Amino acid sequence: MDILLSAANAALLLAHGIRRDAEVGLLLLGPPGPPRLVRLVGFRLRSYQPDIRANAALIRRALVEPSRIERESTPGVFSSIVTFGEALDRLGPPFVSLREGGKDIRTADLPADATFVLSDNQEFPPEETRLLSERGALVIGLGPLSLHTEHAIAIVHNELDRRGA
Repeated sequence: MDILLSAANAALLLAHGIRRDAEVGLLLLGPPGPPRLVRLVGFRLRSYQPDIRANAALIRRALVEPSRIERESTPGVFSSIVTFGEALDRLGPPFVSLREGGKDIRTADLPADATFVLSDNQEFPPEETRLLSERGALVIGLGPLSLHTEHAIAIVHNELDRRGA
């Protein structure tokens, strides 16, 4: 959960505010329950802070009543039971998959309003890689070294900010 919360902070927070145009989808695949998608929608968030513990409480609240129907537990925080493929469909194309060995982000043509898909500290399993490929995901790399998820997100935001996206 710490990895996911750090990633969400990297994706949503600015020095003095929230990226209102960003949306984060956290897919929790581990036990005890079925896969859950928690979406954090920047322009709707009201109580999101740099404090990971406070944000953990928002995520916990979103996970209390599992449902296949997406529900908003607090402003800007939505949750539902979905598979990886369903999460991709909900978040929508175009997809950019961040992986080692992908085309260098500095030279890649990035689609407008893309959904960037990255894993935690594990590689995507073959089934998830196949689903991304079937949806036409562009595979992008961020450099020669493996990075922590939240650092990768910061680099992507920096690149998009510099491009004016």
